[in-house]
Amino acid sequence: MATIDPVTLEVVGNYLVSTVREMGTTLMRTAYSVILREQMDCTTALFDGTGNLIAQADHVPSHQGTLAYAAKYVASNFILEAGDVVALNHPYRGGTHHPDIMIFRPIFHDGALVAIAAALGHHIDVGGRSPGSVATDARDVFEEGLIIPPLKLYRRGVLVQEVLDMIAANIRVPRETLGDIRAEIAATTVGERRYLELCERYGPERLAEIVDGLLAHSEAMMRRDLSRYPNGTYRATGYMDSDGITEDPVVIQVAVSIADGDVTIDFTGSSPQLRGPFNASISSVEAACFCAVRYMVNPAILQNAGCYRPIKLVLPPRSVVNPESPAPLSGRFHTLERIATTIVAAFNGARGSEAVGNGHGHLTSFSTSGRMPGTGDTFVLFEYHGGGWGGTSRCDGLDATFGLMANSFDNPIEAIELRYPLLIERYELIPDSGGVGKFRGGLGLRKEIRYLSGSGYFTNRSDAQKFPSLGVLGGGPGRPSAHSLVRADGAIERLPSKITNVTIAAGDLMVLETAGGGGYGEPIERDRRRVQDDLLDGKISPDVARDIYGFVQDDSAHADRQTSS
Repeated sequence: MATIDPVTLEVVGNYLVSTVREMGTTLMRTAYSVILREQMDCTTALFDGTGNLIAQADHVPSHQGTLAYAAKYVASNFILEAGDVVALNHPYRGGTHHPDIMIFRPIFHDGALVAIAAALGHHIDVGGRSPGSVATDARDVFEEGLIIPPLKLYRRGVLVQEVLDMIAANIRVPRETLGDIRAEIAATTVGERRYLELCERYGPERLAEIVDGLLAHSEAMMRRDLSRYPNGTYRATGYMDSDGITEDPVVIQVAVSIADGDVTIDFTGSSPQLRGPFNASISSVEAACFCAVRYMVNPAILQNAGCYRPIKLVLPPRSVVNPESPAPLSGRFHTLERIATTIVAAFNGARGSEAVGNGHGHLTSFSTSGRMPGTGDTFVLFEYHGGGWGGTSRCDGLDATFGLMANSFDNPIEAIELRYPLLIERYELIPDSGGVGKFRGGLGLRKEIRYLSGSGYFTNRSDAQKFPSLGVLGGGPGRPSAHSLVRADGAIERLPSKITNVTIAAGDLMVLETAGGGGYGEPIERDRRRVQDDLLDGKISPDVARDIYGFVQDDSAHADRQTSS
């Protein structure tokens, strides 16, 4: 560090950030599926030659630790050569769950391995018993889709066609999946090109020293920020509705111990390994913990391996956070959201008046499939939606936003209706769904999708029907999620948060209602103008305004607002 001036650190650090962002843009602009092209469920990163993270795009927080875990596996288990490309999705060899296919490209300068470029994309389908590879009742990893162990997709620049043929033969929508894999490969070529430009400018040895300095700088900044919290152990418990097979709640128990800039997160007391697919691999649990802790520090700290050095984990064997193969885990994202939300709740004990209400803490996701009218080709749509964030000491929670572990976009209605035989009939915020408080919780959303042609399947992979988001310091809980099917004849079927391959037909309506966030502070302390604005915007009902906030509608204020707008 003493030999590297701060200007060089800043220039190189931001060049690396710019590189991984450019890689991500390349991936999204060349992808075939809406889940990558529109929703941005992907990540790009750069690693040193041993698999240490040196830069990662700020796309999906749940990928923070996962790519790094896999990169180290690839670096230590392969003889890498120039032109190689390695693919994997194996959840017990560095992967996350089956739909997340990772691509790694080694970067060589003058014959020496200097870095690894990587990309990860959530693919619309990778086989398994449920379209979209999202079965909520899978009993082992073999039911969840095609497993790709780490293998070379390219050898010294030559495509191993048999590997692509094997992948294509095991999935429902090969055109989209193979197109998305090619988009990931294209992204890694960008990373290779940009990193070699840095090598030419600084020399590989000097660049390696600068990278080490960046990691040390991020570690020092993390420790500085974490040292501001009082030492101690802070506990919280989170719950999920079920594991998809039984109706028993899933328990996430955390004890966060802070000691002069070090953080240890102990999961002792969490549920044993689950029968259903909501276990989480170690790489995914690391990502959830890293993400949650980074929410507690300055977001400007460059994301690299140095950020994670102060964080230690205690993961009980054969538990929901440390399963043993072949335990199923394709639904692990919901568990990650609950882990991150629970860690933030534990940090509330150290934050005092800066505590935050719980967010919705899950992902309302669904898969629908069938045949395209006219061609008869199979279609698969996997989509997910956010809910309300918790209120804070400064502001209301965000409305209808992805949780702590996601950073994705909603699919544009036009993109769905152009690509699939579906019609979006309603897409709106749910009034009164955010917990009341001085600063209320964010609102959930309601989306209604009409199935237009033929017959197919619907899978609901969600949570938060049984356990609402809790408020803090007097704030109220958010509204739970709800899901249903309205059949073409008008019959209504209420659905649990987890159900697989329900048969649907033309005219059926899928209704998704996401959860709201918990409120912050006593409702009676809420500013009158905020209550009035919420009422005029339709975010709260007149009953809540009157009975909870003690507010009576002023018709003249409504007229004044209409005039000013």
